[in-house]
Amino acid sequence: MPYANGRSYLPQDFISTNIPAGHDTIWGWAAKWSPQDLPAKIDPAKAFAEEISELMKKSAAGGYSVVAVDAPAALRAFGATKIPAFETQLLYMMSRS
Repeated sequence: MPYANGRSYLPQDFISTNIPAGHDTIWGWAAKWSPQDLPAKIDPAKAFAEEISELMKKSAAGGYSVVAVDAPAALRAFGATKIPAFETQLLYMMSRS
């Protein structure tokens, strides 16, 4: 399981709450569908940075919505308050490429 500062995190610690229907965060998506892809060591500034950048570009180019949602518990522990949630259709397409 991922860890930081000596603390272990469970996949559910990466799932944000109160996400609009049809959206998810890359952290939540990974926790639900491929927990093995969660980073072993958490560095919120770097983990999934490339993927988030690519999702932001594809969202803008394809007209997909992106909403800011409350960060999950594992990221709040590092000071993150809001993170982007993407349309699940786009997350699904990205996971298959």
